[in-house]
Amino acid sequence: MINALGLVEVIGYVAAIEACDVCLKSANVHLVGIDKVGSGIVTVSVTGDVGAVKSAVESAQVSVSRIGSLRSTHVIPRLHQDVVEALFNKEKNKENFSEEDTTQIKINEEILIKEDLEKEIQSEVLNNELENINENNTNEDKDDLSKMSVKELKTLIKKLDNSITHKNLNSLRKEDLIGMVEKFNREDK
Repeated sequence: MINALGLVEVIGYVAAIEACDVCLKSANVHLVGIDKVGSGIVTVSVTGDVGAVKSAVESAQVSVSRIGSLRSTHVIPRLHQDVVEALFNKEKNKENFSEEDTTQIKINEEILIKEDLEKEIQSEVLNNELENINENNTNEDKDDLSKMSVKELKTLIKKLDNSITHKNLNSLRKEDLIGMVEKFNREDK
């Protein structure tokens, strides 16, 4: 019989693993599951005696707060049997989905797939543009580089050396950006 259910809701899977680890190490509780809710939200569920669950959830709350991604916590003492059956009989729950729910889930999955494809296409287009800029500009002289916009120069530098951060690039003047492009061109040869 389950005496209590502890829930720790975090943002991010790393924080969920941290919460799970701390819960299990700090008290005599059992892991029920790690559920990905969506939008980066993950819920860790543990069960055990009321005191142990409260202690585990409090420990997880303190630990995950250091990471900065705690969303909420909750302890439910003395769960009703119907709640236990609803939560832990997942095969039974899967059968309770209506056709309308299943259709909506499929539609949502298709929308996500389309959005991913659109992002992939945009990424490919951007990469092609960057390659064209790189090909067109790697052999150009200083006058041609001075005709480029600051944004184009930053994009070109980022393409040539991806270890440079946008923050570093934003602090540079156009002349400095041109100097960096020329430096990268000399190093490539």
